[in-house]
Amino acid sequence: MAVEKAGPWMRGIIDTLVGAELLRASAIPHRNRLAVILIDSAFETACRAFLQHKHKVKLSDAHKHRNNLMATVKSKLSTIDPDVWTNINFYYEQIRCDFYHESAGKTITDTSLLDYRDTVEFVLQQAFGDDIRRTVESALQEVTATQPIGDAHDDDLGIHASEVAGRVDKILVAVAHVQPKRVEGVNEFFKREGDGLRLKARDFTNILARNDGSKKFFYFDHQEKRWALSGLGKFRLKQLKEGR
Repeated sequence: MAVEKAGPWMRGIIDTLVGAELLRASAIPHRNRLAVILIDSAFETACRAFLQHKHKVKLSDAHKHRNNLMATVKSKLSTIDPDVWTNINFYYEQIRCDFYHESAGKTITDTSLLDYRDTVEFVLQQAFGDDIRRTVESALQEVTATQPIGDAHDDDLGIHASEVAGRVDKILVAVAHVQPKRVEGVNEFFKREGDGLRLKARDFTNILARNDGSKKFFYFDHQEKRWALSGLGKFRLKQLKEGR
């Protein structure tokens, strides 16, 4: 879903989630703390938009209270597993509120932040019927793009395939560099790198398309018709760069 094709109420929500991604990728020491607050703000705003624009609920003063708002949203999204709501409630009560109101010096791990982000985006996807992650990635790409996809030089990312071990990690580095359409793009990258790994089309499909052993590091950008790294994939790339 392109942002411009979504309802006008979605623009601010997507932009807030993009802001969280930009913070997460920054060097700000407490970036995760700030990103949590932004993600939760996007979630609460989206809940109100969902009720108003999808179900024509007239919000009252009672809906200004989080518990009442969530109770109404959950009644409209009854197919979502209760554990999902428990997860969101935990991050809101135990982490977000603490960060916002009390503990400016605290933060959370990258893994916990991604867990919260993915849970929020899952609920929003169920609510609005759109691929929220792809929309955020597309909007983020518009904000950060300085050159066309696939035209980055191999030194831009500061890591090479020869510097990592393991087939999935090597493929992750290749996808980060060239964002390939097919297996040929990955194999050409390995050839330029002087790395001996070569993939058959079936291997490429198993690892990227089926995420076999990849922990969902990859996603297919249907607009650009290329493979790219998901948020978790970018986090793994960062780990590889820091662990060399």
